[in-house]
Amino acid sequence: MHLQTVLALSAILLCDAKLPKLKQHILPNELPLSSKHEHNSQKFTELKNEKTSRIVDQYRVRHRRDVFDSNAFESRLNWTHTESLDENGDFVLKWISSNSGVTFRLEARTTGYVGLGFNSASNMRGADLVVAWVDDRNERAQILDCHGLHHDGEIVADEVQNYELISGHQNRTHTVVEFRRPFNTNDKEDYIINDNTIQVLWSLGPPGSDGELPKHVKSGSKPLRLIQALSKPETISLMHWDVALKNITIPNYQATLFWCKIIKVPELPSKHHIVGYQPLIDSKPIRDGNAVNEKISSPVHHMVLYECADDPDTYTWNVWAQDNGSFGPNRPIEWAICATPIAAWAMGSKGEFLPENVGIPLGGRGGVQYYMLEIHYDNNALHEVLDNSGIRVLYTPELRQHDGALLGAGIGVSALHLIPPKQPQYRTVGICSSECTSSIMPETGINIVSVLLHAHGTARKIALKHVRDFKELPVISEESAYDARYQQSRVVPGGRKFLRGDVLITECTYDTTSRDKPILGGYSTSQEMCLSFVLYYPRTELAGCYSMTPVDEFFETFGVTEFYYLSMTSIQNVFLSSGSLENLTIPVEMEMRLAAQEETRIFQGDDQGVSFLESLMIKNPPEFRNKTFMAHLNEMQWSEPLLTSQVETRLTHKGYHMMFCKKRDDTWAVPIQIEQYPIYKELSNDISEKHYKGFKLPSVTTPAAGSAVTVRDFDVAAILCLAISIIVAR
Repeated sequence: MHLQTVLALSAILLCDAKLPKLKQHILPNELPLSSKHEHNSQKFTELKNEKTSRIVDQYRVRHRRDVFDSNAFESRLNWTHTESLDENGDFVLKWISSNSGVTFRLEARTTGYVGLGFNSASNMRGADLVVAWVDDRNERAQILDCHGLHHDGEIVADEVQNYELISGHQNRTHTVVEFRRPFNTNDKEDYIINDNTIQVLWSLGPPGSDGELPKHVKSGSKPLRLIQALSKPETISLMHWDVALKNITIPNYQATLFWCKIIKVPELPSKHHIVGYQPLIDSKPIRDGNAVNEKISSPVHHMVLYECADDPDTYTWNVWAQDNGSFGPNRPIEWAICATPIAAWAMGSKGEFLPENVGIPLGGRGGVQYYMLEIHYDNNALHEVLDNSGIRVLYTPELRQHDGALLGAGIGVSALHLIPPKQPQYRTVGICSSECTSSIMPETGINIVSVLLHAHGTARKIALKHVRDFKELPVISEESAYDARYQQSRVVPGGRKFLRGDVLITECTYDTTSRDKPILGGYSTSQEMCLSFVLYYPRTELAGCYSMTPVDEFFETFGVTEFYYLSMTSIQNVFLSSGSLENLTIPVEMEMRLAAQEETRIFQGDDQGVSFLESLMIKNPPEFRNKTFMAHLNEMQWSEPLLTSQVETRLTHKGYHMMFCKKRDDTWAVPIQIEQYPIYKELSNDISEKHYKGFKLPSVTTPAAGSAVTVRDFDVAAILCLAISIIVAR
């Protein structure tokens, strides 16, 4: 759009909005126009142009209504996605994607302005913003393409207007505006919309704020992916099976709690297919011993539903299915055969639907009879809560073409997964080895159709990589702007053929610049994970394919060769049993240290060996003698780049990894093996960029040996825009 048109639009803001007609000076809240030389002093009154009317006066609104009914104003578009950006539903965003762009509909509880923005961070510095309102006098909708300044987030109008108004109206309570924009406007002041998670900013202006930006009445942000698969199938009949806990009390003294429950399958005489699932979040605060109907932020962090392998002792399993379940670390050892995930939900997800050609078998003769629901509660607020949450399983008798399954991959959850503090980009890797896939995959391989990537709060990027015949193939799935508050699975466009002997690598990149001490792996949100849940077909016996650092390799990386009282083999057995000390003979001194940490262990729930590391006393080398291992870690000079680079290299690409390959009945598909990181030719950045949707800059991380980072003839505006986003994210 021509600059003259844009300037004229800005003039209308002053001349035709709610501002007093005789006011001649610029109010502090008005939107200055961005230019190369001036941002804050440009007056809108200099910009009047009659061509603006073609933009802002296209549609007259209908008569106002006393009660808001969005359906009464619906356009003919079939909105494929709907999100409430706030908890109360005061700002509802609807959208639909085309091949080239996105059309939006804002439904907001305000008669002032409505603001929507996109950024890599949850603030307005450098953000792409659009401001919309309906003029109170002439009932005409207007929009303005803006951006936030990088140094202070002050809002200014763009030189080029790339948002196209479709329609708008308001009544006594709500404003509704529809508009569209391309994915990539080739404007340095606009955000490039692709299939990564972005921070969607929103704000509501007070009455009388048309055309100006005073302090927001309400504002916030929410992580979303604007380009994603359709949310649900429309053409099949669905039944549901609610798998949930019953009246579980989350105590106010425990920050992390895992709870598991056995559930028996519903009576289905014939085979059905699971085609999706949705969360059932039901958490109520307990006041004076009673649960009250009060809206709270639920402590449910993530949920996984597992299939349980066959067991002839059906009597015992029926008993387990009748009770309320068990605290995760104390669950019966027999429940280990519940190892194959079929549904994995995490914060921010609205649920999942499988691709139309894949279903997970449910019911029928010879089918799975028992399932285990596992729920992780993140209760750092230390509230006492009554919980009845779970998963609604959606299934159909209309069988699909392929029987599918989920495969868990990544880094085995334990305290041996270490991320140093003060690091802007630190990588860890989990490997599914070629020996594992060779032993259990069918001759024709499998087809990967979607992936759920999972980590905690310091993760910023997760990629599921694919290696075949010593060569890296295009990444299977990647989240380059990971946000733990929004964990929705990602469909693999066209699917991916994965053959016998291929290698899966889950790589996580973390930002720990705000942390002063190392972060260890575990289930608590103060700890970290690096996992991928892979939906594929045809289903196999493989349930999990993980790796972790061998114990002696881990301690030697930090200069420790020997501890008092315990051998490296004994210590390794503790971590192979998820931090359990039941079968370990330990000295009195160590028992006393563990007893002193018992309160912390209860607070953190299942800490996966963290308290055990805090009790290990170093014997050799002499310079670290009589220090606990955690004290030694906390004293290391993590601000030294050479140290952290060496640690990262040894624990990933240059070190050894212990490989685990488990079948659905909890037996080993292959024995535990210790191998070096696989050798392969890395994929160049050029090939990666062709594979991903949208526009990507070369990686800003240090390239691994043998890789090359080159900059082609990128569009300058796009480079500046993405570079700013990366800087803000860091």
